[in-house]
Amino acid sequence: MAFEENCAPRTSESVNRQALSPRITVGRAFPGEDLVLHASYDRVFQTPSFDNILISGSPLISAINSDFLRLPVEPSSGNDFELGATKGLADRVRFDAWVYWRHARNATDDDQLLNTGISYPIAFDHIATYGAEGKLRVVAAGPVSGFVSYSYMVAMEWFPVTEGLFLGKDAEDVSSELSAHFPATQDQRNTLATRWESRISSRIGLAAGASYGSGLPFEYGVTRDEPLSQYGPGVVNRLNFARGRILPQLAVSASLTADLPRCDHLQSTLHIDGENLNDRFNVLDFGGLFSGNAIAPARSVTRASMSS
Repeated sequence: MAFEENCAPRTSESVNRQALSPRITVGRAFPGEDLVLHASYDRVFQTPSFDNILISGSPLISAINSDFLRLPVEPSSGNDFELGATKGLADRVRFDAWVYWRHARNATDDDQLLNTGISYPIAFDHIATYGAEGKLRVVAAGPVSGFVSYSYMVAMEWFPVTEGLFLGKDAEDVSSELSAHFPATQDQRNTLATRWESRISSRIGLAAGASYGSGLPFEYGVTRDEPLSQYGPGVVNRLNFARGRILPQLAVSASLTADLPRCDHLQSTLHIDGENLNDRFNVLDFGGLFSGNAIAPARSVTRASMSS
């Protein structure tokens, strides 16, 4: 890639691409085994984001910084594969499991214009995502029903940057970074969720659940002291700067539903919901392009009533 230094303003290149994007799914049922197998293939052809694309292609961008690198923004194309199975057990338990692999060229992303809230599309050479998911559902096993789900995912992006606008030092970095790879923003390796409900009487129902995430990656590029003074110890203590990962999050929830005695032909139902009952300080995202720092709500209890 060429680096334009002190270059004159110029317009961006126009790109015109076409491609077929078929989707194919096949399945086979085995009624005697209460089993369904399925497989799918998706040929992806995705246009880049249009947000502020005219800004990144403007010939006046040199007024901001005369040292810039501009690469044509092209569509992303790739292949998605998935294999899965659904198995029923004793008419009350159902187990779903699937594995997937996805690969795309010109992996679309976004970048910020300096320190503003304006973003425009960029792309990396390619992205590879693979993983497996499973869900066990229990339907009306006596008074109890619920589920447990688990997901394992790896998502990695590879340099070089192939599309977008880059100013000053960012342009130099793009031109020199040609082969490394890094975790994509959605690369949370382990995700676990469960929720169970029970009707303990004709009027009262209880539910409880929990969610766990092993932590998303982040990139901050400074020492721990700077974000400590800016965001405080509550946020920073939930970050692992050595690994570039947010520490795992865990939230426990519960709810109560009660049908109140009928009054004047009105039936009222009381709902009480508790979220993050373990009152853990959960950082969901740190330094995200659009969300900044996403912090999960603290322990909360809400009450609502409905009448019919």
